[in-house]
Amino acid sequence: MIKRLICTLLISGTAAAPVFAQALPDGPLRMLVPFSAGGSTDILARLMAKEMGDILDRTIVVENKPGAEGFIAARDLKNAKPDGRTLMMVTTSVYAINPAIFSELPYSSADDFSTVAVVASSPNVFLAPANSPINSIKDLITKAAEKQENVAYATGATMHLLNAKWLESMSSTKMVSVPYKGSAAAYPDLVSGRVDFMVDQPLSSMNMIKDGKLKVLAVTSEKRWDQLPDVPTVAEQGYPDFVTSSWWALLAPNGTPDGLMKQLHDAAQTALKRKPVSDKIEQLGADVVNDSLEQGQQFAADELKKWHRIAKEANVKMN
Repeated sequence: MIKRLICTLLISGTAAAPVFAQALPDGPLRMLVPFSAGGSTDILARLMAKEMGDILDRTIVVENKPGAEGFIAARDLKNAKPDGRTLMMVTTSVYAINPAIFSELPYSSADDFSTVAVVASSPNVFLAPANSPINSIKDLITKAAEKQENVAYATGATMHLLNAKWLESMSSTKMVSVPYKGSAAAYPDLVSGRVDFMVDQPLSSMNMIKDGKLKVLAVTSEKRWDQLPDVPTVAEQGYPDFVTSSWWALLAPNGTPDGLMKQLHDAAQTALKRKPVSDKIEQLGADVVNDSLEQGQQFAADELKKWHRIAKEANVKMN
């Protein structure tokens, strides 16, 4: 009788939870990070790995694979088996901007990856040295218009570059891009005033903003951002279409079974609701995202299209 009842429950789906939980392979999982340890993406990955590992009863090992604009880690994820063992914490740049500006990539975001969960997002911020005479987007454009290439901006990632280039295109100005090996390398020159501005995510800059080393000229959200309510948007300052965001998402290899995708997504969402994670994300300068699996996948697809459009309008193309 008991055996018959168990079989009936399994067939009817009532006992789906324990069977579903067993679908994830035994052994540790990997969470790839396409940047060096210590950065914002690495911090988010380690937060999520710890909490998701607890939820899934698995060890999740964070593996930093920096270099080549994220190509190395992305290629590793592309080549991984779609069995739920390998994830990657991805950024806007790696997922959506790289395909928009590089003519050759060792991966296709649309064809090689599946979005498990969008974890966090924030507007981007236009930053200037605290003692700079530039206090707004209007000031920035005015200075740039006075003399061609009169304004220099720091770029440590493709996201920084494309936001700045888009403003150049919209304002019909010409500014100078000064490349650095990541945000961390750029900030000393920005704080000291060797460059005039930089577009970056608050996760990298919030501490310097709070310490008064940098000031925020504008945020790139559609409406003012709750964490910087006194800072106007770029849209308010004369460029209504200038709306961008930085975001972080967990990806799995394309072809990962639906059941595993749902299990990993649910674990990610449960982790995001835990205070150690949500409080840290807010402290860093971002907002927790609580989308469904389908909403996250649609968001990622929409971002691919959006950044292709921005790259075309800004006339940015590499190799």
